[in-house]
Amino acid sequence: MKYDTSENILNSHKIYPLKLTTTLLFVLCSLSSVAQSSWMGQRVTKTNIFLDPTEIQMSGSINGILTKKITDEQYLPFSVGVDQTIFSKQVSENKAWEIIGEMGVFTQFEWKEVEGTQQRNLINVDYKVAFSFVKQIDKLQTYRLRFFHVSSHLGDDYIIRNEIRSYTKNKVNYEQLELTYFRQLPTIKAKLITGVGAVVRPDAIRLPFSYLIGIDNFLQQKDRKWSSTSGVVIKGFQETNFDLNLKAGTGIAYKSDAKTEPIRIILEYYTGHLPYSQFEQEKIQWLGLGLYFNI
Repeated sequence: MKYDTSENILNSHKIYPLKLTTTLLFVLCSLSSVAQSSWMGQRVTKTNIFLDPTEIQMSGSINGILTKKITDEQYLPFSVGVDQTIFSKQVSENKAWEIIGEMGVFTQFEWKEVEGTQQRNLINVDYKVAFSFVKQIDKLQTYRLRFFHVSSHLGDDYIIRNEIRSYTKNKVNYEQLELTYFRQLPTIKAKLITGVGAVVRPDAIRLPFSYLIGIDNFLQQKDRKWSSTSGVVIKGFQETNFDLNLKAGTGIAYKSDAKTEPIRIILEYYTGHLPYSQFEQEKIQWLGLGLYFNI
């Protein structure tokens, strides 16, 4: 009987990582070579909820505040959001799935006059990172399973102006898992949206459950770039007793052949709990003009 020498054992240890790497490369190449499959390609599904205040997208609005607790003049929320398909597979014309990475920054300013001087002060910044699995079941139905982290941070201007010098309790710092269902309604050229979510961080200092219901339409006529758009989204959180938070909008949209979502300019209205910052218990109403698009 022959026993492996220390040299043979050493050589086998050198060969094993090489075999493992080769196998992984083969699997990845095989996946990439499947028809209609793509790494780091374009989006193959549509899951944008443009009237959700915390949707990861490009947006900005100028709003007049109808309640005075947050700021007594203009309220300016902006967001910078990008998404990227990590891997996608187009199974057929009406069936596809993809894995997506997303990052968004939500910034809120106030625009007011202080002692005769116009100021645009930073109130707050929220950061959101998400990974989603999206599956288009058929021509009418799509669902999205998303895991995200969100954290909220008061702006320097707000901290200085309000003389905040110690820790403030912040419940908007958590991870959540959510499931959203999208249903196309061809007869009215609209999209119905329903979703539920639950905080999954074990030590989160907030109640876990939330819901979303919405509908939006995009009445694009054949061979025309411009059209009308409108919709409404309702959200509720267990943390705020499932109180109704509503955002509605109507306006015009421009559809580019290169993008899955149009550029929207809308007149918008929001009522409910503040959708950003650690002060979510505060209620706010605004009316303004907003711009929404994806890159």
